[in-house]
Amino acid sequence: MLFLDPFGATDAGKVRRNNEDSYLVGDGKDETLFAIADGIGGFEAGEVASRIAIEALKELEPGAPFDAAIGEANRRILTFGRGDDRLSGMGTTVVAVRFGGTRERPVIEVAHVGDSRAYLLRGGSLRPLTEDHSLVAELVRSGELTRDQAADHPQKNLITRALGAEDEVDVDTAVLPVEAGDRILLCSDGLSDMVSEARISELLAESRGEPEPTARRLISEALDAGGTDNVTVIVVDLKEQASPEEPSGETHEMPAVGQSEGGAATRRSSARGRKGSESRRAQASRRKRKRGGFGRLVRGLAVVLVIIAALTPAYLWGSSRYFMGVDGTGEVVAYRGLPYAPLGIELNVVWRETDVQLSQVKTPYHSPIENHRLYTRAEIEPVLQDLGK
Repeated sequence: MLFLDPFGATDAGKVRRNNEDSYLVGDGKDETLFAIADGIGGFEAGEVASRIAIEALKELEPGAPFDAAIGEANRRILTFGRGDDRLSGMGTTVVAVRFGGTRERPVIEVAHVGDSRAYLLRGGSLRPLTEDHSLVAELVRSGELTRDQAADHPQKNLITRALGAEDEVDVDTAVLPVEAGDRILLCSDGLSDMVSEARISELLAESRGEPEPTARRLISEALDAGGTDNVTVIVVDLKEQASPEEPSGETHEMPAVGQSEGGAATRRSSARGRKGSESRRAQASRRKRKRGGFGRLVRGLAVVLVIIAALTPAYLWGSSRYFMGVDGTGEVVAYRGLPYAPLGIELNVVWRETDVQLSQVKTPYHSPIENHRLYTRAEIEPVLQDLGK
């Protein structure tokens, strides 16, 4: 008989003052449900969006459709954002898994929107269970970029799907078989952007059967690599528990997992799982990812995605992203919007002039300026203050 041993932890990182990540470790109505939401939209707004998503998932009954719960989270985020100017444009990614099936055929159901990820470690081999919904990921899938090139791309965090972006959200789901000895990892991009998949695989292979030290080590690696973003991880180990002999032909569902006393009250919080009551069989169908007619050329695909991101009224990237560039006089200028001009249409406006020449800028800031790195307003403000000091 299988049971689940999970551990989750989060850290604000070394750069950001607030933590926009939220997570769920088996303390909802479905005790086999685990999820991470990475909020977007700047100080406070991203936190609100990610919390709304997790609260909606807490209400998900065992066996109820994943799509419906995530769709409800999307509706709530849009409603809150439209009712408060401070929350306008907020959004969040989400990645979630839950366990079910029978003793003979245990399964895991995965659902995700955005670039938070799920992985499966089995027999020392790490397998991604999700594909990022991002502009760079589309270019990788089309063959325009390699995975290594994508890891260093300046727009790698430009997502093409998020909760809070549109009235309807397209959720990718899949149901996969699992077995004793499997280890599941959920993570926000604060881990995957800072630590390579090869290193993640090495760390997951260590301390097998002990999710807590593994989760904390993953976070520590992300912080040591710079900790430029909030980082959240959940590690779930599937273990086999001896059970009494049972009548032939009788099947038993995977025992549920709950949360021990304590909870996640601090930024660096955690939650332990425990053996518990039975859960119903997870029932979900795999939805095919909708792909529009973006044309044959990869560049055409990228242009259309960017146009959609910029022109959709509720879409967070066009309204809450900032970047730096240089005007014709050599002065550094901050822009609001996206650093693209498809078909000659500028997707940005001048937001602030700095009165700082590029020649006066500190060397570490040259690359973000040249590559048009994207920031939230809360992130770019201190950068602009520090440019010429």
